Order: sequence, then structure tokens, then C-alpha cells
Amino acid sequence: MARMQFIRPFDLDDAIDTGLPGYRAQLLSQRESALLIASTIEQGGCGPDLHYHHSDQLYYLLRGSMNVRLGDEVHAIGAGTLVFIPAGLAHCNWNDGPGAETHFEMIIPAPNPLGRIAIPVDSPGDVPAEDRTPRAGYVRRVDPDRFSEPIPGFTTQPLADLSTGSVHTVINYAEVAPGKGGPDTHVHEFDQYYLVLEGELTVEVALEKHVVGPETLVVLPAGVPHRQYNEGATAEKHLAVLSPAPEEGKPWDRGVTLSTTGEDHTGDLHAAARSPEPAGER
Repeated sequence: MARMQFIRPFDLDDAIDTGLPGYRAQLLSQRESALLIASTIEQGGCGPDLHYHHSDQLYYLLRGSMNVRLGDEVHAIGAGTLVFIPAGLAHCNWNDGPGAETHFEMIIPAPNPLGRIAIPVDSPGDVPAEDRTPRAGYVRRVDPDRFSEPIPGFTTQPLADLSTGSVHTVINYAEVAPGKGGPDTHVHEFDQYYLVLEGELTVEVALEKHVVGPETLVVLPAGVPHRQYNEGATAEKHLAVLSPAPEEGKPWDRGVTLSTTGEDHTGDLHAAARSPEPAGER
């Protein structure tokens, strides 16, 4: 990747065959805060057999249907559902159809790339005692009855946060009405990711402006100035992933002013400044 790509669309052409039945995956982002993957499982396909992780894992189902086992419980879920799997909870997922399913997969914080991501077990009781978790896994659907409106025209529903046992990330579902948006230009102390689900979200990242359509991830590293709004004619819907989870008592957004000074420099200029003087001129 030649430069930082803030906008990363789902693209089956970039997906790889995982070696599991009918399961293809596309790596969207791998930062310390999160490993983010776009996954597609064909009807009759599945993920790994029963296993657990040392990090929390979350799925958001965009299309189709999924069966997911969390410990000893099996859930059949549809689109618009978040699955929360705490570290140490044995789980697996598969697709009985009809048709393929597509889900957004989050492993938070990102696992050590030199270690094992999925640790297989024969039963939930086989998870070693030191790796087991007191936190419960759950599924949660997007529910308009749980919406709040912190900013006029900007409605949200929390899907994962400290109150649900999610200690490493906050995930909110959000809808932005036409002509509305979030806060003015600001920065965070944590990484933030938007996954656009429906409509178009205009995102200004530093000095770049992007119009982002469905099934596209926006990557906003900590400290990068940004703002987002809806210039379209219909409501925009997205997930907002905040990782690591914001510290309690601290502001989430810090407003900033961003402008250019007109003083632009090239890499060649800096390279020249670092070049040693010829021996005869010292």
C-alpha cells in the first residue's frame, strides 16, 4: 500500500479462500486496535470448528443468515444483528442458507500476528481455566425503539460497550438524516472506523474529502482530524467502531481547526537538507 488508504471497500476480488468450506475473507484493516475482515460464507459453508480467541471477536451480519454457537447456546440470526464473543468463549458459526451470507468481522484488540488466532477445542469446558471468561456472549439486533438522538438528525443505538461486557471497544449503529451530520472537525484519542451500510456518507479526513457508499470501511487513526455528514437525499446508516474503548470521564471528540499554510515541501527538499557536504567544503 503506497499511502494511507482511509477508504476501503468490500471487494470479493481481494478476498482469499480460507480453506474452510465456502468461506472467503478480505482483510480490510490490521492496526493494533483491531483486525477487521469482510467475510462471505456460501450456503452450506462454515467457519472454523469450535474454538476460542485471546481477543474479543464481533460479527455484524450485513446480508443473509447465520447460525452461531456461543458456548452451549446456538442462535439463528439475520441481517442487522451484532454478535459479541468475549475472549475465552468457545464458539463457531455456519450458514444453512438460503443463499450466501456476508458479515463484518472484528477481532479486538488485534491478535499477535506471530501467535495463534483460533485455538480449537472439543467442547466449551475444554477451554483452559486461565483462558475462560466470566463475560457473556450475546446477539443484539438493531432496534429503532432503542435509538437516541444526541445531535438533531443523528440517531444512534449502542450495540457493544462496557455495560454489555465489551471492555475493549464501543460499537454504535448510527443513522444520519439528509443534510445532517456529526460534530464539526475533531480528533479522537482512539482509532475510529465507520462501516457504511446504506446511503452515502461524506467524510472529510485531514485535507481529503470522500463520498463513501455501502459496504465500505472508513479508517480514522487516532489523532487524524475528520468530520462526517450526509449530503444525499436519503438517510445514511453506518456502524461506528471505537477502539480501544474511550476512557470513562474523558471527552470522545476534541474539536480542532484545520487549514493549510501554503508552505509545501517535497521529499526531495528534505533529502537535500540531510545530504552530507562534500569533503572539500568542510
